[in-house]
Amino acid sequence: MSAGLYDPQNEHDACGVGFVVDIKGRKSHGVIEKGLQILLNLLHRGACGCEANTGDGAGVLVQIPDRFLRKATRDLGFELPPEGQYGAGLVFLPKGRSEREQLRHLIEHTARAEGHTVLGWRDVPGDDSSLGASARVAKPVIEQVFIADRRRTNPATGPSGPGAHDDDAGDAIARTRFERALYVIRKQVEHAADRLALVEASAFYIVSLSANTLIYKGMLTADQIAPTFPDLADLDMESALALVHQRFSTNTFPSWPLAHPYRYVAHNGEINTVRGNTNWMRAREGLLRSSLLGDDLKKVLPVIREGGSDTATFDNVLELLVMSGRSL
Repeated sequence: MSAGLYDPQNEHDACGVGFVVDIKGRKSHGVIEKGLQILLNLLHRGACGCEANTGDGAGVLVQIPDRFLRKATRDLGFELPPEGQYGAGLVFLPKGRSEREQLRHLIEHTARAEGHTVLGWRDVPGDDSSLGASARVAKPVIEQVFIADRRRTNPATGPSGPGAHDDDAGDAIARTRFERALYVIRKQVEHAADRLALVEASAFYIVSLSANTLIYKGMLTADQIAPTFPDLADLDMESALALVHQRFSTNTFPSWPLAHPYRYVAHNGEINTVRGNTNWMRAREGLLRSSLLGDDLKKVLPVIREGGSDTATFDNVLELLVMSGRSL
């Protein structure tokens, strides 16, 4: 018997995913609170290891919380440009000091080579007391990086310089172009880190780097994400949307980088054609062209980063399509 929209024949074990949005685009802390409450309600949809307090993964994607980030960076020796003229990223870094310094330098050098500037770094506060031993051992150092759009914030360019726009339409164009630049920076950093084998792939991961969105995630259970990331409880942490995910891993083992959400998606289920999809994408890379990415296209190849899950590789390709001008 089925009642209403529920049919028990459609019941499956899989991840839990939820989305909250203010359809009028009003940012508030309440939207994030509701997203985290959905996450708690989805606790049963996730999985844990032999330790009940080591989860397969949980996370939340929100819009750039400009008011909060200004407060959080106030005493760090740099000032954020106007909203939309800087990007913020959450970065998983290795525990070794030397390796961390190498990777920070790599990000700063790459941003500078693309005409932008790393303003500074912020240690993300956290409480590990609720984490199981396996999650604590695997936990990376977690920092946030801030990159200024120098095409818009450099006074030398003047109001008529590249990227200088006063109207809303022009601002949207400049933001989209900067978002694409952040994508090119991130992909180059990932490729360089993998090519140079600075650290194991799982020890370095740029969770998000964007002028639009910010992600907090980890090898957590749904009820661990708020204590692990106290930022999320701050009343100045505001967004008009919250995408949340509680993971039940299938074709890959749990890890900090493989928690959802990714940069564009959170996924419920398993993509069992992942190997074929990956091979077809590699085969097509020689034919790819983009009027928007232009010569930068070769900088982001290969599209798919090794070691990702089915959803991670899907997100890699979806991100390329969006950056090439297709809409979600």
